[in-house]
This record gives sequence, C-alpha cells and structure tokens, in this order.
Amino acid sequence: MKPAPFDMHRPEQIEEALDLLARHAGIAKVIAGGQSLVPLMNLRMATPGVLVDLGRIRSLRAIGLHEGGLLIGAMSRQAECLASPLVASRAPLLRQTLENIGHVQTRARGTIGGSLAHADPAAELPVAMVAADATFSVRSARGSRRIKAREFFKGALETALGEDEILEHIVIPPALGARTYFKEYARRHGDFAIVSVAILCSGKRQAPGSLAIALGGLMATPHLCTGLMAATSAGVDGASIQSLVETELAALTAMSDIHASGEYRKHLAAVLLADGLTEVLKP
Repeated sequence: MKPAPFDMHRPEQIEEALDLLARHAGIAKVIAGGQSLVPLMNLRMATPGVLVDLGRIRSLRAIGLHEGGLLIGAMSRQAECLASPLVASRAPLLRQTLENIGHVQTRARGTIGGSLAHADPAAELPVAMVAADATFSVRSARGSRRIKAREFFKGALETALGEDEILEHIVIPPALGARTYFKEYARRHGDFAIVSVAILCSGKRQAPGSLAIALGGLMATPHLCTGLMAATSAGVDGASIQSLVETELAALTAMSDIHASGEYRKHLAAVLLADGLTEVLKP
C-alpha cells in the first residue's frame, strides 16, 4: 500500500520544528529516521497530514559529557553511538545494547530518540534506558521539561511525550567501571527481542552498591525488577539467584502473541536473568 497524502517539512533549527508542531497540532508527526513510522504509514495505520523531519537539525546529534555522565542528542544515529569511544567508556550498557539492535544498515539510519519515542514493547533501547536510569529532555514551543526514563513509557507505542513535544536529548548517569549485561532472545539476529534483559551493577561483586535490572518484551512497557533489585542489593550466592528470579517473575503477567506465549516469555526471562546476575555478581 501507499501512505495517505501528507505535507513534509525539513527544518534546520529546533525552534522551527517546534513551531510547525504547534501550528499543525493534531495532524503533525515527527519523523526521526522513519524505519518504524513509514511502514505504519504505508499500511495506513498512521495517517499524519504533516511530517516534520528532524534530520537536518544538527544540534540534535551531539554526543558529549554531562556532569560526569553522557549526553546524547536524540537524532544521533545508532551506528554513531556504537562507534563512539565516549559511549563505550561512559555508557557501556548502551554500547552492549546497540550491538543487539538490527543490522548495520538499520543502525546507520535508526536514531536513538526515534526508537525511544516509538516505544515498541520489543525494542531494546527502552529497556537499557530504564536500567541506566536515564533522563529525557523534551521540548515544545511552551518550554522544556525532563522526564525520567522510568516514567516515560506508558504503554505499547505510547509515551509521556505531548503531541507538540520533541525528545531533544538523553542524559545517562555516570557508569565508569560498572559491570553491565544485556542479552536478548530473538528468532534471528537483528529481529526484535522476544525477551531482553539489561543489568547495571556497581560496587563490589558480592556486595553491589547499586544494582538495576530491567526486562523487555514481557509487557507493554519495560519492567524494572524492583523486588529482585532489593533482594540482591546486599549480595547473593549462586544457589539463591534462581529462587529470587522465580519470585520476581511469579508476580508478572507476560503478554502472549504470535511470536511466543506469556509462559514461554517468562521462561526465557528466568534464564536470561539468572545468567545475567551470575555474570555481574561473580567473584
């Protein structure tokens, strides 16, 4: 199929983009790479009357230090971040995650902010950002605000972004020396994850000072494993990890679809969680 008719604008300044969104409220849609939006438009599942392409706004492609952590412009390409020494040193969990996203061709086109704003339940970046406790800076013609990643995702393809807001940049807290783990199970390499697990751990291996664990693919939004995080914060031995993982997953209702049943997703999550915790907590 072909998309419904639309007008397209390619502003070079973020102020111009924000003005376009404000003037075309209700019919405008931001395009930040297009690999998710364009197929939806071709299927007429999305029918925006106006597209605002952010690709020419250079200020949205910065990668730099911010208060000891990392600032990433929302229009930074996934391939750029994967190749960045700053990302490798300051946000190792993000780098691990990017290695699992799509293929060389899709990472060359896909943007960090585009994936986050799309909020696909199977996408990898939302899970990593929740585990990393990232903060999103969003902006509209009305002003700017910050949203924690753990409060940003509201449902499948649904976020806290307003219709007239643009995700401007992402701030990831310092993670120098942290031990990280990201694994996913997908039918083929490059496919969306059926289940993914992101873990960020600092402190001593047997007594972690900070441990964040997030699951993706089980539900409409990333799940922060607060119970498991609390239970393992003082350190655990290998024998107790499986029991703690089972307790965390017992309270969850995983979704079922054509790719996997909810019970199968929980089984995969249990395997990945146990492997991840064993990896980051081992002596």
